[in-house]
Amino acid sequence: MPRRWLVVGVGAIAVVGIGVTVWVLFVSPQNLTICPSGCAFAQIQKAIDAARSGSTLHIRSGTYRENILIAKPIQIVGSEGARLEGQINIAKTENVSITSLAVHGAVGIALSRRVTLKANTISGSADVGVAVISSQEISVVGNTITGNAGDGVFIEASQVQISQNTIGGNKGYGIRADSTSQLSGEGNRSGSRVPDDFPTIQAAIDAWQASMGLNGLGDVNEHVPAGLLVGEGAIFVAPGVYKEFLTIRDKNIRIRGASRDEVILDGTGLGDVDGITVRGQSTVFLENLTVRNFRDDGIDAEGKIELTLRNVLLEGNGSNGAEIAHSDITVWLTRVEIRNNRNYGLWAFSAENIRECRETAVSQNGTDFGALHEASVAEIAHKCH
Repeated sequence: MPRRWLVVGVGAIAVVGIGVTVWVLFVSPQNLTICPSGCAFAQIQKAIDAARSGSTLHIRSGTYRENILIAKPIQIVGSEGARLEGQINIAKTENVSITSLAVHGAVGIALSRRVTLKANTISGSADVGVAVISSQEISVVGNTITGNAGDGVFIEASQVQISQNTIGGNKGYGIRADSTSQLSGEGNRSGSRVPDDFPTIQAAIDAWQASMGLNGLGDVNEHVPAGLLVGEGAIFVAPGVYKEFLTIRDKNIRIRGASRDEVILDGTGLGDVDGITVRGQSTVFLENLTVRNFRDDGIDAEGKIELTLRNVLLEGNGSNGAEIAHSDITVWLTRVEIRNNRNYGLWAFSAENIRECRETAVSQNGTDFGALHEASVAEIAHKCH
């Protein structure tokens, strides 16, 4: 009876029989690392070209300025701080995934199958953020897609599952699809919710991209299922007392509470801090909330800032209700009450800071208006009433 056995070596298998030896080459996937210096690869495309099918590419922190083409089954995993300045094109392939990468440019998927985009930030494209053309079994999950010059996601003749993404601040639609595409998914928003998406308001602010907000043409076009993308292009805060102080720096952001009486930012026991600190170059819209009992200011703004307060109460703070401490700040006030603050109700650099003031009361503070001469005080009071 003939004997057969396997001889296993490195990289190959020899099958030995009677008078015949057949060598079968075995090629295993690789783990490749890309970093700006000190790694085998400093460019992502060179690592892709060298990778075997099924390999995983780990991209370390750094900025990579290149356009990349993926035409083989690979997985790309980014580290914190890994940023691609360029486009990604995935074409005529399958079993590709890209995870945890910041992409400043477009991602295109064409004539491909089983492609996953997960937990990436895709922004700053001169056209659409993500384009899917003639492709099947595509998953777009948990990404932030924002600030693109066209649609956030454009889909043509494809089958795509879209879930748990934040898609906002794009100049086109959030999601646009043609009539031949098949879309499914849930949990996509053009903003975020506290505490559903983030446990605190500050956590939502930290995750907010500078270019987020409403999509220019609306959330979806007519071929996208109703409810696939919802939201208000804002951080929506559910009723509750939030024991935290907030810092907003260099962001365009809208924070909308459920109602002024139900959403309360309370500084009791938090120490010598402001309720809301706004710095840098920011456009901030605060609506339907109360800021109370902070040992310092309710709101402290300094920098090149556009600040809108609508239906906001600033009450019982240990210094000023609102301190507007820079000539480059422009403020719009509508249905605002500033009362019972220890020092000043509204401390402004000049009357020019207050661009508009409607249905607003500044009263019962230590001094209602600070750092202003009488004519400026009268001018602001006239605007407010």
